[in-house]
Amino acid sequence: MQQRMQIAPEYRPRGWALPVHRSKAKRKVLWVHRRGGKGWFGHHEGLAAYVQRLSEPPPSMKVPKFHAWTVVPTFPQARQAETELERFIPDWAKPEPTWNDTSRGYNRADHTFKLVYPNGHGFWEVKSAHDPEGLQTVGLDYLHVQECQDITEAAFNKLLPTLRDPDRLGLSVWEGIPPDDPSHWFARMMTAAEADKNGNSLAVKVNYEDNKDLAPDVRVLIEEDMGVMLERDWRRMYMVELPEGTGSFLGNVAGCIGGQEVNGPEEGHRYVMGVDLAKKVDFTVLVVMDMANRQVVWQRRFGGMDWNVQEEAIITASADFHVRRIMLDSTGVGDPMYDKLLFKGLPVEPFLFTNESKYRLLTELAVAIEKRTVRYPNIPVMLREMQSLRAEKLPSGRSRVEAPDGQHDDYPMALALALSVCDPPPEMMIVGRLGSRSYIEEAGQPARYGGGAWLARQRMLDKIRARQDALEVA
Repeated sequence: MQQRMQIAPEYRPRGWALPVHRSKAKRKVLWVHRRGGKGWFGHHEGLAAYVQRLSEPPPSMKVPKFHAWTVVPTFPQARQAETELERFIPDWAKPEPTWNDTSRGYNRADHTFKLVYPNGHGFWEVKSAHDPEGLQTVGLDYLHVQECQDITEAAFNKLLPTLRDPDRLGLSVWEGIPPDDPSHWFARMMTAAEADKNGNSLAVKVNYEDNKDLAPDVRVLIEEDMGVMLERDWRRMYMVELPEGTGSFLGNVAGCIGGQEVNGPEEGHRYVMGVDLAKKVDFTVLVVMDMANRQVVWQRRFGGMDWNVQEEAIITASADFHVRRIMLDSTGVGDPMYDKLLFKGLPVEPFLFTNESKYRLLTELAVAIEKRTVRYPNIPVMLREMQSLRAEKLPSGRSRVEAPDGQHDDYPMALALALSVCDPPPEMMIVGRLGSRSYIEEAGQPARYGGGAWLARQRMLDKIRARQDALEVA
């Protein structure tokens, strides 16, 4: 360990990291809580592999003499990894500057660091896993994979063979937090490492409670995060617990099953509707919910129907349940449908889907499912679509939620649209305003709309309802 500490004097390993550094396992699999020091641990393991290669006879025919990769899910994360490596790699490992090259081996365009080596050189490259085909098969002395929970199966299948070259060291660190899907390759790798009896793999799990190096104020902030995060996400990030269930973005979908569909409105109840319109091979789905109870009471799914027929279906459902508000997918073909329904006096409101707006809408549904503030009957097709939703990290670093290839997300989108215009759950009553924003009581979280936007929205709906009443009288 003394030799390891000399190669990067500024590095101060956390208490959990010391025995892991000492381990001779070739593969180290880490589930360490957010901000737990696992990234710096991986950088240091790479430098230790470099020192090990320097102390051994060089591979005669291999170029470069030492080869390492740091792999991250997206290029924005790659920039962070490069910044850390530039600071972390000690001066003695960098080429001397020259009059026309002061980079000391760092090539920003190629995301590579050149390392000194007798009669040759070494390379440490930073790679993004967003394009698995870009992970060409090479033999590596060291592989450091960050945020493994966000890396796809296809990229993993490209990475594993890089450690099979008999003339390379084949050392690796795979680190991150538990994936949200128990069938994810990173979960399978942890299970295999825990079961390893030969010493080739080491499994490490460190939650925030076990990390004795955390400052007290950081612990307080982590515990405060529980009040504003989904519990399953908080437990993944800080308690390094693998979620139970199917791995759906929406969580435990089956936990909110309840109630039955009805054929018409009940006296004294108010109803809202969510409409997800068909796109090419998708289906149009209508979901009617009890506004106060946040309960699905009626739904229909149909495809291949003429737009005029779909329009009539929406109008009929709205009339049958005396629907107060309709949240309609107005993306693409939905825009003219919105105009038609608005012209006919329906209380319709447009919702434009983008990656960001879809993510926010489905997150609200996920929160409701976790807190059991939404209910829906046991509708197999709907449950199957809800359970299939997965979050995917995009090359930009943002997240996208979608159904797997060949599957659909029409039901969860229609449900989320309907839920967005339901009443808040009882424990989240609006208690006042601060400036132009409304606030709700629970955890001090801001309401969905600011005061001005909410007022404008209500005025528009009042005009629509007045027009609808006038048409009915006429």
